[in-house]
Amino acid sequence: MEKIFKLSEDWGNLPDQGRLVPFGVGRIGRRVIPTLMKEFDIPFLIDNGKHEEKIYDLEVLGIDEAVNRLKAEGLKIVVTTVRYSYEDISRKLTELGFEEYRDYCIFERFAQEWNLRWKNRCVLSKIDTVITSRCSLKCINCNMFIGHAAESRDIELDSLKRNFDIFFDSVDYVYEYTLLGGEPFIHKNLTEIISYIGETYGERIGRINLISNGTIVPNDEVIHMMLKYHVTVHISDYTCSVPYEKKLKEVTDRFSQAGIEYYVIPNNTWKDIVYPKDTYTAADPKRHMLLCGHSTHSVDNGRLYWCDPAFAAECFTGFPSREDDFLDLAENKKKHTKFEASVHILKYLLGDVNERGYMSICEKCAGVGRDNDRIVQAGLQKGADTV
Repeated sequence: MEKIFKLSEDWGNLPDQGRLVPFGVGRIGRRVIPTLMKEFDIPFLIDNGKHEEKIYDLEVLGIDEAVNRLKAEGLKIVVTTVRYSYEDISRKLTELGFEEYRDYCIFERFAQEWNLRWKNRCVLSKIDTVITSRCSLKCINCNMFIGHAAESRDIELDSLKRNFDIFFDSVDYVYEYTLLGGEPFIHKNLTEIISYIGETYGERIGRINLISNGTIVPNDEVIHMMLKYHVTVHISDYTCSVPYEKKLKEVTDRFSQAGIEYYVIPNNTWKDIVYPKDTYTAADPKRHMLLCGHSTHSVDNGRLYWCDPAFAAECFTGFPSREDDFLDLAENKKKHTKFEASVHILKYLLGDVNERGYMSICEKCAGVGRDNDRIVQAGLQKGADTV
């Protein structure tokens, strides 16, 4: 257990002391802080660079402003950022005299390890499920390999229901469950998908989220179901490459009028992940995987994948995944006690994916980490370039 559990023993006092400080108020922070506020006393927030003075009615401080108070009050820090940003923050905190796992850790480890060790619950920070390979755009460098699928199709509703059932048979709670594609608003059964996951598992999900490109205006039935289960939308804006400003405004106006919470995320550049357009070979696949920065774990067909592209490569391009690339959740539960099965899930999602230490796709995919300097314009289209 020593290799798995790294938080110092005094993290176990949090249920009594209950004081925690999130570091990072970007996309990850904003999706998890409201849930953390229900369980812990959060005296203030920390963020680098420019930030609002208050978020969720909590004061936001820079780390240099917060350091004395953190030390004087012995406050634990949970860094609510992606992995590659965490590395920079970790270096800064170390320079200021804080120690990783004693004083701070990344949110993903906190959510999983803290809940398992001290509450005997399997809790995940975020999980994704692909619901369709159909899309309204034809992006050349899509990291879900949508343009390389032999056929564009929706994942059947019954298959998605089984996937949700298998996942929640092993997992007690997830801070965010994201449905994506392709373009999720194209799925013919989106209303039923949201209804099923919201009605059956809504109390075990902090937030249900959709990732969209902002080209499809959802119908009234979908809007009604989104409102009922408080579904949010992250809209990737590709108007730097595709002239659909009018349609994007139509979509955001519809969400605003309905009271749907949404975020528009400008996408001007991507990392070219190379596969399957060209040949790439990772010199150190294990390090390459950890550098990649993908915090987008995926569950599809009852299998847990380290990242969305791993499943997408297998499903849409025929990439030959190995048996140890994914964790079969039903088999994992069948073979182990609840605690042991949860430990296997924790190990996998924190990077101990198999004996090799990396996914097979990491040998061929250039990833989105610091070791990939191939920058391309986001949303460049194959063929037609209008919506």
